[in-house]
Amino acid sequence: MRLRTATVRNFRNIAHAELSFSPQFTCLLGPNGQGKTNAIEALYLIAALRPLRNVLRKALIRSNEAEANIEVQVEHDRTGLVHDLGLTLRGGQRTLRKDDKVCDAAQFLGHAVAIAFTPDDLQLAKGGPDGRRRFLDRALLNVRPAYLKVALRYQKAVKDRNRLLLEDAADSTLDAFDIVVAQAGASMTSARAAYAVELTPTVASRFIEIADPAPQLDIRYASHLLDVAPDRAEEALAESFIAELRRRRDRDRRRKTTSVGPHLDDLVITFDGAPARDRASQGQHRALVLALKLAEIEHLATALGEPPVLFLDDMSSELDEDRSRQLFDAVRRLEGQVILTSTESVDVIRSRLGSGADVHTYRVASGTLTEDQLREST
Repeated sequence: MRLRTATVRNFRNIAHAELSFSPQFTCLLGPNGQGKTNAIEALYLIAALRPLRNVLRKALIRSNEAEANIEVQVEHDRTGLVHDLGLTLRGGQRTLRKDDKVCDAAQFLGHAVAIAFTPDDLQLAKGGPDGRRRFLDRALLNVRPAYLKVALRYQKAVKDRNRLLLEDAADSTLDAFDIVVAQAGASMTSARAAYAVELTPTVASRFIEIADPAPQLDIRYASHLLDVAPDRAEEALAESFIAELRRRRDRDRRRKTTSVGPHLDDLVITFDGAPARDRASQGQHRALVLALKLAEIEHLATALGEPPVLFLDDMSSELDEDRSRQLFDAVRRLEGQVILTSTESVDVIRSRLGSGADVHTYRVASGTLTEDQLREST
């Protein structure tokens, strides 16, 4: 899978940009604050329908403009199919197009599949559980596009239930909403827990390769529902969730919020039995996050039958020399398309990408992307 071309209009500080991509490495180079990450975010938005940063849609539109537009042409190496994908943001609304026809998210997702690795990901192990929940949800969206509907249904159901708690609604009304919360929540819990199990062996293997010496790594999805009903089918898990919501109802009424469910779960990572956020050194934290992202890429490539597009946002400046080398070595082995940003010189980037790599470069300054006149292979 690879991006062929993209057009970006009025997205953040980018007024207009036309890009064509190398099947291997496309580099967006320039100082900080010029728009490199904005360009990556526009492309990632097409793939994930979520920005890299947690902001409202209207914040993505360039100042004093009514709407933003992103158009991408994507080709699937496995099938040879080519699709034109478009996304328009106007106010808080989003319009999606596939091959010039308006479509919904379910029809749109899966045609451009990408993984982003950004400096924020380096907080994955030692930050709060919300970051790890986002990691799981974004990974699942790539593997199972239908997961988006489940996640959105759950978020809406919890929001509605919390509103009813605030209004001190009758038990009969809450009973009806508990069913919706529990069914969607059980689906999310099952999907996240299964993905964590699938990913863990690869994460552990990559971590041993990267970290030296490597402590004993363990990863598990921590959910109160799974503690209540371990190894139960999704339907039985939903029934347990309903019972737990009703058991906690008096507490939830007092606190005006839903106190159990996947919106409060965590991906627990331990080193030698102790929480990684407490035990790990800075180098081990970086090795762990690198192992998580590489495992995610490999898992997705296997599921798709072809590598996804990989976005690297200034990672070479965030990782030490050894970790940076390991990242680029792994990326080359995957043989997928990589679009990266960097403040470093093109010569430094090309030396990291290795001999024979096809490298396409753009200079980024004040939201303007200028293609290098000479396209070279290192």
